[in-house]
Amino acid sequence: MASGQPLPDSVPAALTRGASIGRYIVLAMVGRGGMGEVYAAYDPELDRKVAVKLLRVKPGNGVSLSEGRQRTLREAQAIARLSHPNVVIAYDVGTFEDKVFIAMEYVEGNTVTFWLQVQPRTWREILQVFKDAGRGLAAAHEKGLVHRDFKTDNVMVSRDRHVRVMDFGLARQAEKPGDPASGAPTEAARATPKPIPIRILGSGPSLEGPPEPPTMVITHGPSAPVPLAGHSSSGMFDARLTRTGAMMGTPAYMAPEQFLGTPTDARSDQFSFCISLYEALYGERPFEGSSMTTLTQNVVQGNVRDAPAGSKVPPWVRRVLLRGLQPRARDRWASMEALIEALEKDPNIQRRKWAAAAGGALIVGGLALGGWRLLSDQRQVCSGGPPKLVGIWDLRQPGEPEPPRHAQIRQAFMQTGKSYAPDVFVTVSHALTTYAQHWADMYKDACEATEVRREQSAEVLDLRISCLQERLGGVRALTNVFSAADGEVVEKAVGAVNALELLDRCANVPLLRAVVRPPEDPPTRQKATELRQQLVALKARFDAGQWKDTTRDGQRLVAEARKVGYKPLIAETLAQQGAMLFRSNDPVAAERALTDAFWIADAARHDEIRAETAALLVHVVGYLQSRYSEAQAWATTADAVLERLGGHEILRAWLLNDLGNVLQSQGDTQSAVAMQREGLAIKEKVLGGDHPDVGFSQGNLAVALQSLGRNQEALTYVDRAIGLLERGLGSGHPELASQLNNRGEVLNALGRAREARQSFERARAIWERELGPDSRLLAYGLTGIGLTYIAEGNAASALVPLTRAMRIRESQETDHAKKAETAFALARALWESNRDRGRALTLAEQAKESYAKAGAKAAQSGVADWLKGHTRG
Repeated sequence: MASGQPLPDSVPAALTRGASIGRYIVLAMVGRGGMGEVYAAYDPELDRKVAVKLLRVKPGNGVSLSEGRQRTLREAQAIARLSHPNVVIAYDVGTFEDKVFIAMEYVEGNTVTFWLQVQPRTWREILQVFKDAGRGLAAAHEKGLVHRDFKTDNVMVSRDRHVRVMDFGLARQAEKPGDPASGAPTEAARATPKPIPIRILGSGPSLEGPPEPPTMVITHGPSAPVPLAGHSSSGMFDARLTRTGAMMGTPAYMAPEQFLGTPTDARSDQFSFCISLYEALYGERPFEGSSMTTLTQNVVQGNVRDAPAGSKVPPWVRRVLLRGLQPRARDRWASMEALIEALEKDPNIQRRKWAAAAGGALIVGGLALGGWRLLSDQRQVCSGGPPKLVGIWDLRQPGEPEPPRHAQIRQAFMQTGKSYAPDVFVTVSHALTTYAQHWADMYKDACEATEVRREQSAEVLDLRISCLQERLGGVRALTNVFSAADGEVVEKAVGAVNALELLDRCANVPLLRAVVRPPEDPPTRQKATELRQQLVALKARFDAGQWKDTTRDGQRLVAEARKVGYKPLIAETLAQQGAMLFRSNDPVAAERALTDAFWIADAARHDEIRAETAALLVHVVGYLQSRYSEAQAWATTADAVLERLGGHEILRAWLLNDLGNVLQSQGDTQSAVAMQREGLAIKEKVLGGDHPDVGFSQGNLAVALQSLGRNQEALTYVDRAIGLLERGLGSGHPELASQLNNRGEVLNALGRAREARQSFERARAIWERELGPDSRLLAYGLTGIGLTYIAEGNAASALVPLTRAMRIRESQETDHAKKAETAFALARALWESNRDRGRALTLAEQAKESYAKAGAKAAQSGVADWLKGHTRG
């Protein structure tokens, strides 16, 4: 999009927060695609957050505006007829201007397309997801509905791993056989398809189809379909809106009958399902088609590719798919249920069952019963994980009441009065539940590996359980802090959960064997254990934002650890002290503590502390103190230790992020962007694409791209960061304000001053509400607002925000470049509005001097040039 140009008609401006769609109040846009947008919204009548899908309706390709609106309204009516765990449920439907909206339950998740891309999946994992999706299709077919556009973009995997089919926008009710618009096969469909030229109305859809907007899943709602306001149960949906011969759907996933324009039925969905599953399993679609003509001919003739060399997909799965991909509908599986049943019948599992049954027949009944009881008892012994979580962060089954600990933390968060507390609690609750479930699963696996499967020693079991107990201590300490949360805790809560020690190390046996051993002397061991417990509690308090007294308590723990004399513990306490000093903006003291921690850890062979401290020193020494060569040396050391340790991918991602920031400060922005991209890719792989931590890395990458002048690309990444942080932290969180401010700067660079000012205003409002009217951060937003007015030629309106920004920066800012930026902006505003031009020149001189102190030669030269053209008198 050209700088300074209005949005084209095909990409309308997003609705702003507070706008109304029917009775729903817009909170934020969470997705946009070729068919429309999805907004997070608030339903004031039922007091709940919902997702509102706003679908654009356009005439064209022989379809009138009225017909298009009817088709989109039909999606909600189709969904409302279904009540199944693997199908979305709509709450409400209506029209908004020339669009149609559908209100649905709001739950975050991702499409199966994204789920497949974010990390490698085994064929069994893929099969399980598709079987669930197939059950959703089967439920639709049972109601007489045909989806007609099944693909991985229209299937969602929620955070709790539930699979749901959505986007029934092309759905149609099957009618009686023989009816020209019926879903039942006709004689024409039963005949062997011949390769014929296909003429598509208009330009036709692309093979890939338009990207869909949702980055959320719509959960299964009430047990019965929800009535849609203003529509009867048998209205528009039953009207036959598609003329015979019209082609609907995404070509790459369409059945032969859709290409031929002949009637479709449930077996058409089966064909699309098999294409999607084939592509997910083999990494390519079954039918080659670089052009529409080639694709059409291959589909209607059934020319399926050979399986890729080296594929691990079993032949029996391929045979099931090939039947579902038959060009004649009558040759496919009789129904989706039959197809799913075939995918359930793994011959290898069946053979193992038969072999076990045959072997069991030879065992004496009493002995077999005794063996079964022994195995059952052993498994029962290994089921002790969830009980250990009770009172810390309980695991609960769907439908069970909220545990007391959850309710206590929820209440504490809400009582702070923070506007974003509900959103933060949802994110924290989900993150803790995921962590707790992973912990319980790992506890069970560790136990069964020794007690049931007999594949690991008791020594390894002890190592794994000890590691898990340490991690559980961290969760306990953090939820203790959360249960008495104040505003600072709520603000930092998501980051604190993200800072919990990763569980993967507890399954890494070589790494566990390499961990430093506890002291041999029992009293020393006991004292070290006590101090480590205090250190865990201190870390939880600090990560959760309770910074008061933590530095002093850290100093006390370092002193006590030195008295004990156990070097690994001394290194651990110094490392925590260094991290706290770094966060407290004391880089010199932080460097001293972190360096001491590194060398003591080196002497004790405590590699984890060596890796953590070296990685943090990259930022402390390089970014905060501009000693670039030393930062590179620390980065090399951290990378070497991480390479030897294995795992620790998040620490590696932050190392790349910090090194990228150092390189950018050094002027090597190209390398900085490469580092930021690599770190972002690691986070997306490990955490998933919807994690708030991913949003922080996307925001950092946007800053690097902007410094290269790649502003449009920077805007893409900062918008993604805002979306993730708004969903994960809430629309009023201070961390979100930083990204909104960055977005304003990018938009200013693109010449889109009005949009930039809206972003700056949102950032200013959040900072002022959460941090107070004199916060140093406010000067960023206020300066940005002033610059947008100057860009629009309205210098008089820039005076108030710039004057306020200047006052804040003169009293609090230590960065000479930032002081100069505001001073020069105010100078220009004063001059251009013909107000106190003498002061304007004085401010410009101050700005030139400040830029000189900051070493910003280009900016200094720019101010000097301005002064030459603006003189006194």
